[in-house]
Amino acid sequence: MPLLSIIFYSLPEAYLIFIFGIIILGQKIRLPKVFCATILFVTSSFITRMLPFPFGLHTVIGIVVIFILFVLVIKLKVKQAVISTLISSGTLIALENIILYLLQIELNLNTKQIWQDPVLRTFIGWPHLIVWSLITLVFYKHKINLVSKNNWE
Repeated sequence: MPLLSIIFYSLPEAYLIFIFGIIILGQKIRLPKVFCATILFVTSSFITRMLPFPFGLHTVIGIVVIFILFVLVIKLKVKQAVISTLISSGTLIALENIILYLLQIELNLNTKQIWQDPVLRTFIGWPHLIVWSLITLVFYKHKINLVSKNNWE
C-alpha cells in the first residue's frame, strides 16, 4: 500500500469507522482516544496487508482489530463494541461498494485499472468517505442513535 493511500485514504477511513461507531451509540467522543485507535488500526492494517494471507482474511483480521480497539482504546463495553464494529464496518462496505460501482460505470473503469494506478486507487474512495462523513455529521448534529443507550449500559 503506497504512503499516499495510507495518508489520504486509510487514515480518514479509520477515523470515520471509530467516530461513526461512537456516534451511533450516543457516546461521548474523546478525540485523543479516537486518534490513537485510528493510528493503531492503520498501522495494523498496513502490517496485515503485507502478510501472505489468502484473499479476504485481511478483512476478517481488520474487523477483529476494530472490535479490539473499540474495547481497549475507546473503552466501549463488549456488547457496544460488537454493535459499533458491525454497523461501522457494514456501513463502510455498503457505501464503498455502491458508490465505487456507480463510479466504475460512470467513468468506464474496471477494477484492474483502479488497482494499477495508486493515485486513482487512493482518490476513487473519497466519494464514499465524503458521503459517510455527511451521514456521520447529520447523526451527530441531530443526536441520532441507532442503538438505545439503555440497552448497552
